[in-house]
Amino acid sequence: MKLINIIAAFILFINQCLYAQEPDPNSFFPYSVGNIWEYDMPYGEIARIEIIRDSIGKDGFVYLFYGSIFDPSWSIDTASSVVYFLPTRSNQQYYKLTADSGDTWMVEPEDTIPPGEHPRFEALVKNKYPSIVFGSPTVLMEIEYYELNWGDTVINDFSWKINTETLASGFGLILNWYEEPGGLNKLIRGCVIDGDTFGIITTVEEDTQSPKEFYISQNYPNPFNPMTNIRFRTSNFGFVALKVYDVLGNKIRTLVNEEKPAGEYQVTFNGSGLASGVYVYRIKTNGKIISKKMILLQ
Repeated sequence: MKLINIIAAFILFINQCLYAQEPDPNSFFPYSVGNIWEYDMPYGEIARIEIIRDSIGKDGFVYLFYGSIFDPSWSIDTASSVVYFLPTRSNQQYYKLTADSGDTWMVEPEDTIPPGEHPRFEALVKNKYPSIVFGSPTVLMEIEYYELNWGDTVINDFSWKINTETLASGFGLILNWYEEPGGLNKLIRGCVIDGDTFGIITTVEEDTQSPKEFYISQNYPNPFNPMTNIRFRTSNFGFVALKVYDVLGNKIRTLVNEEKPAGEYQVTFNGSGLASGVYVYRIKTNGKIISKKMILLQ
């Protein structure tokens, strides 16, 4: 047997050993308290997410608390490996961890959407394949999220793709890519999973030494229903205008419209009464303007 054939056979054997078994579906969403994820975001920002508490509901689901100890961000039906976003509010079926390439599911609860009502949001597993993350073998699951056209109940050529999320077995969300504008929303830079650290994690000391420049964060949570938080920082005293628009450019809300000293601020946007869809929030201060998109799922 030629040497090249021996090498090829050896590589194939190693790959089969690494990926012969399907990973535990729940490993695509690691849900232990203390797990931390940090993401690189547009404009040099770093987003940090940490599970601070969990609880078991009467339905047997695991409820996870990220930014608040009173309102869970996610719940997990570990038996069927289904993950719900904002379970006490919108209860969207955001991830179906057992899904394979080509599988789809409706994001909103079926009993809350009258037939033919718009918009409807559906998820599609575009691809599922072995890969390497932080030097460790894993399996990636690419999930696309679509807004369906009026009256449609399945994804077709008229559906509008909103974003793509990539989950990695053993790591969770590693990439969130929006179609418009700007593409990348966040890319994992490091995480702490069950006590093991992968990649780069910023310490509190490093964070406090970061430059105090003007910026505005991606709203969180996103998608949201009906409330979301927006953080921004100004480097000097000046007039600050923060407004929300629809995709046609019509002003929806004014969140800030006053002079402010240099510092960090957080405002809450309440989307109650608005239709589901994509909205733009824009901040203007000292001659600088930054715009970002957010998704309301009622």
